[in-house]
Amino acid sequence: MNFADFFKGVLGGDPIKSISDLIADFKLPPEQKLEFQQAAAALEERREEIEAARDQAIADIQGQNIRAETSSSDTFVRRARPAFLWMMILAMGVDLIIFPLLNLATHRGLVILEIPPAYLELFGTAFLGYVGARTWEKAKGKD
Repeated sequence: MNFADFFKGVLGGDPIKSISDLIADFKLPPEQKLEFQQAAAALEERREEIEAARDQAIADIQGQNIRAETSSSDTFVRRARPAFLWMMILAMGVDLIIFPLLNLATHRGLVILEIPPAYLELFGTAFLGYVGARTWEKAKGKD
């Protein structure tokens, strides 16, 4: 491994793996090399624990947001997410069913309108985020 590959790994990839690969290239006594590799493995385990804790904290925050919205006394706040999802579904239904049928009825042929990719990405992100957070809450036994 040369230093260019090492810096690519540190800056753009997995720095701990790059360090482990670099340790293997050094001419060290086997005991010292083993010690460095064990330290790198311990760092990798610690990083995985930190990432798991971060993911858990993010999921907790998402769950708190949804619980706060559903328990709000303001009707608009309580129904904002479901209303957004229903409006997106309605708009997609109109684009995919109503407009093509209107085109067919006016003798223009059955033309299905193309839904813009940004619209689909927005819908997918909102829908999967909401459903994923609710599924996680239910799996953990929280309201």
